[in-house]
Order: sequence, then C-alpha cells, then structure tokens
Amino acid sequence: MRSAILTTAAATTLVGMLAGCASAPKRFGEYTDFAPIVVPTKGERVPGHLTVQLARPANVVVFLVAPGRGSTLLFPEDSTQSEYMEAGAHLIETSAAKLLDDTMPVRRVPAGARPSPARERGMGINDSMPTTFGFNQHGFLLIYASQAPLPYSILKTRVAGLSLPFEDQEALNTVTKLIRERTNTTGPWAAYATDFPP
Repeated sequence: MRSAILTTAAATTLVGMLAGCASAPKRFGEYTDFAPIVVPTKGERVPGHLTVQLARPANVVVFLVAPGRGSTLLFPEDSTQSEYMEAGAHLIETSAAKLLDDTMPVRRVPAGARPSPARERGMGINDSMPTTFGFNQHGFLLIYASQAPLPYSILKTRVAGLSLPFEDQEALNTVTKLIRERTNTTGPWAAYATDFPP
C-alpha cells in the first residue's frame, strides 16, 4: 500500500513538473483587435508549416525566437510573398520548410489541408533550425499582426538574427519592440507567442 501511494505521489509530482515546463501563450499589444494565433504542425521537428488564425484581416509576420541567441524570420518566406492575410485560419509554409523537403513549393493551402506524408514524417529533415535554433533548444513562435505594412527587407536585415536576452520574456519583448520600431508600425497591432517545440 505504501509503495502504491509513493508511486502515485511520484507520478503526480512528475505530471506537475512536466506541466510547468510548457509556458502559457503570451499576448502583446491590442490583442483582442486581431487575436492572432500561431500553431505548429504536429510531428514537425522544425516549424515548416504553421496554422495562423486572425480575427480580422492584417499584415502578419512570424518569427522563431531563441532566447539567448537570435530570431529567424519564418513568414513571409521571401520578398515575393505578401504578408497580408484575410480573417480566418490559414496553413502557411515557412522558410524552414526547405529543411523538411525541397520538392513542394506550396505557399498557402486551406487550413484543413495537410502537408505531404513525406513532410509529415519529417523525411530529409535537418536536426538544426535555420540560422539561430539548435537541436533541443527551447524557443517560441511569435506572430505579429498589424494594419501597417511590414516590409520583408527591414524584417530580414534589421530584426532577424540580432542577439537576444537569455530570459524568455525579455527576448520576446525585444523582438516585438524591434518589429514595431523598425517597421514604424502605426495604428493597432498585436502579437502572440507560444512554445516551440510545443
């Protein structure tokens, strides 16, 4: 009986510790205006495909934030891709998708659609993230939504890759502030961050 109680107590403690490892999503700005959410595709070890949800149309960018290291611009994937999205859910392909498989040049597909089976299994995947993300490193997916344009060239050269503080909240605050300042965001904006890997 004592052994069963100890096992139950140990299991309860372990569940509590695991639950404490994942942090709650973080919200910034006028969150209720746009209510942006970003969700990684289950089973992908790099964020090659993400589901983005918006309450209203907005210009959107997504970064992978690695505290203590830097940030990687995931969406838009390049300067030819528009950052504008209508309200609703969108499945997007990111700049990290090249690490999964170079054979499918999908930009956006309906939110209910699924990546190819090869991508879902992670075939051909490189165990490191683009530019700043190392194997088994804790990070965040940060989505930023604004009515104002968010120029790719500014995001790529003046926000992505810069060194970040080691503390999680400070790293997220830094990237959000850099996006706002460097793109001269005016009007309503909102951001949301969630753990990656989940």
